[in-house]
Amino acid sequence: MTRKYQNSRLPIAWILVADRARARIFESDWPVDDRLQEIDSYVHPESQMRESEVLSDNEGRFAERAAGQHNGEPQTDFRHRTATDFALVVAERLEDGRINNKFGHLVILAPSLFLGVLRSKLGAPLEKLVEAEIAKDYTQLSSRELLPLLQRSPELMASF
Repeated sequence: MTRKYQNSRLPIAWILVADRARARIFESDWPVDDRLQEIDSYVHPESQMRESEVLSDNEGRFAERAAGQHNGEPQTDFRHRTATDFALVVAERLEDGRINNKFGHLVILAPSLFLGVLRSKLGAPLEKLVEAEIAKDYTQLSSRELLPLLQRSPELMASF
């Protein structure tokens, strides 16, 4: 007799609320119920600074045979660079939770800039756990303010 393997996921959801400077992870039952508990919080201080406080004053200078001497220009702007740096930290934390079987569903709420960068840093096994992505900045909301928004969210309701 053969048995069909059934992929069962934990009935626990992690809700990531993040931007390029701050990330908070909440835990709830799945589907999201009346309990939303903050379990982790991260701050990326470099993202909260101005570009002039982090980078040197002048661009680097270098010479090439064909082009002569010119100034170096950054490959990515400051906002994208800090978002990429912080997205790596957040993705590692989410991957650690997945590996240790801490959750079975993932909801991501982030502004579009950070959401796009974070999405590129998630591995395939973690992407399979993503139930919904909401491109909004809710980082300043408390869990009490966030819960009704999640429960009424059309993006999240479609995943149930």
